[in-house]
Amino acid sequence: MATPVFKTALIDRVFFLRWEAPPSKEEIQAVLQQMQGAYEQLKPPLVLVASLSPKSSVPNTEQRRNLSNLQSDARPLFSEIHAIVEGNELQYALQRVIISGINLVTRTYDETYHHVHKHADLVAPHLSKRLGVDGVRLINEARSRGVV
Repeated sequence: MATPVFKTALIDRVFFLRWEAPPSKEEIQAVLQQMQGAYEQLKPPLVLVASLSPKSSVPNTEQRRNLSNLQSDARPLFSEIHAIVEGNELQYALQRVIISGINLVTRTYDETYHHVHKHADLVAPHLSKRLGVDGVRLINEARSRGVV
């Protein structure tokens, strides 16, 4: 059985998304439907924390375009978006650059709205501030579920 391309979890008011590999258009649509369901269930404020597996390859042109469209479609659903791309090697630096490029194209480059992080622990203070929750506890719960 193939490893799923993505995993999601809704913990408190945070939608966690973990990409294990670059997604297809159909997989992106499935994720968007889950995001919309979470939005309908909880309403704002809702925060997205998306992480990329260190084993994931760099998305190709079509996959980047699809991810850019997902970001545009998902933006109205979330009060903040946090992207986590762990690692210091060239591949991970390139992926952080790609995310920043998508932010520029979709006009979501805004320090108060969209953040790119090197590791999940850097997200915890933002969750605490935005949602008034124990951000460390949420990140630890997300780790235990394999979504960061």
